[in-house]
Amino acid sequence: MDEKGDISILFRPENKGLEKFMGKLESELMQIIWASGPMTVKRALYHINKEHKYAYTTVMTVMNNLVRKSILTREKKGHSFVYSPAMDERQFLKTATRKVLASLMEDYSSITVNIFHKVRKSPKKER
Repeated sequence: MDEKGDISILFRPENKGLEKFMGKLESELMQIIWASGPMTVKRALYHINKEHKYAYTTVMTVMNNLVRKSILTREKKGHSFVYSPAMDERQFLKTATRKVLASLMEDYSSITVNIFHKVRKSPKKER
């Protein structure tokens, strides 16, 4: 990731939490890695399969996709790769939110600013 926060995300406003910015399995894996620290695919599979039953290759593919998106990094240690978060959860959310807002400003600046000001001024109950 560069200084601009060049991560790859999709934005799905209808989803909840991290799933606004990434898929369900990606989100679950990131929660595990943020909570537990760097890990191998085998360790991630152990954690994720407490709730689900995924194949090793599925988890490996998703973790490699997260590397490609600059959300995870990986380092070869022995015969395995160890995957680490490229940033903590707060920094990820800040970067992803900034990216979404910058994109909206680029394409729809007057609408985005107008709506942003209305949301800021409205009482919390109405949001």
